[in-house]
Amino acid sequence: MKKSPLILIIFLFGTISIFAQSESCDCKTDLDFIIEKIKKMPSYKKQIKNEKADLFYETYKKLSTKMQQPVLVENCYRMLLKQMLLVNDVHASLQFSKPYISEKEISNETDLATFRASQLFKNHPKTNRNISELKEELEQKNLEDLEGIYSYNKKERIGFYYADNKKDIIGVVLESDLKQWEIGEIRLYATHTNDNKYNLYYYNVNTRQPGFVKSLSFENGRMWSYKKEGNTLNYEFANNGDKIVDFKQINEDTQYLYFKTFGNSKKRELIKFFNKTKNKINSGGNKKFSDPFLKVLKDKNVYVITNCFAGSNGEQFTLKLLKNKNAIHLGQTTRGIIAYGMNYGNNYSTPSGHFKITPTDMNFNKYITYEGKGITPEISLDFNKDWIEQTLEIIKADKSK
Repeated sequence: MKKSPLILIIFLFGTISIFAQSESCDCKTDLDFIIEKIKKMPSYKKQIKNEKADLFYETYKKLSTKMQQPVLVENCYRMLLKQMLLVNDVHASLQFSKPYISEKEISNETDLATFRASQLFKNHPKTNRNISELKEELEQKNLEDLEGIYSYNKKERIGFYYADNKKDIIGVVLESDLKQWEIGEIRLYATHTNDNKYNLYYYNVNTRQPGFVKSLSFENGRMWSYKKEGNTLNYEFANNGDKIVDFKQINEDTQYLYFKTFGNSKKRELIKFFNKTKNKINSGGNKKFSDPFLKVLKDKNVYVITNCFAGSNGEQFTLKLLKNKNAIHLGQTTRGIIAYGMNYGNNYSTPSGHFKITPTDMNFNKYITYEGKGITPEISLDFNKDWIEQTLEIIKADKSK
């Protein structure tokens, strides 16, 4: 009997100028603290050897010489990130502990006026470009270009333009309805890493505090939460509302499975879904929730669809599915946050109290090839047509061969 195809959908979700900050900290003590945590990570133990160990130590020495005196907090954050980035571990992170301004303060006229009068606000990095000229220039960019004007929450227009090296991107506020932002202020710096991947140093849209996120893709006019004006296509996202999982019988011989996450927080829902669907599948961020599906999908014709936000156990699950000789991978390259993980998810405050480090404690180093790069599909799906429809057409063509 000819095996029925199954669709499996997995949609998991330049030079930077001197930063403005009126408060300083003992950055050297924080640096020593985060290095202590980094050295316990499996990623450090696997990667930082020989020449990389020398580079790690030399970077530490150079940074330490800049920390003999108290360092402005945001400059300290940048230097700590530089040390951390020597380890290729997308899961590991360093965050600011406190917001620059709270949402409550933003809604209070007096508090907001006080913040806008502060040195922190006044010295926030700004573009040296003429805003009117920049806006006119960016409005002429093609939709497929990375440079251009992006919308954010329908309340702001953010201009993306190349830094001097023509690889990295600077994002600047062109228009905003938010009282805590001014025209010309820098919103983000995107540093190119490989292919269409970038690391983002950004300022939180609400609290304005700095943050850092790794391995984000630019594709279909989207980088993270920033969407290019003129591009309204969003077929890379599943239309499943708030559902964590979903199952549908599309036609007589094609079924649809959707997974948004395999996270521990959704344990009950995932187990319930498995028990409910395991006998329906072509019947007759934790591997213990994903791997049971491998058994029921074994020897089926599986079409795995991923978008650029698929990560962690979702990526591992994808690779396990692709071991099936009847599996085909479609869609977008995944995020590349796969080789390490957090069993406990502990975060630790640095001695200054300004930062929190979240180190990794799980090792999946066999996937290191994909870390920071992602898994590239055999078939890239177009962004101008529904991905399910495209996949059904591919299935139909495969059946006719």
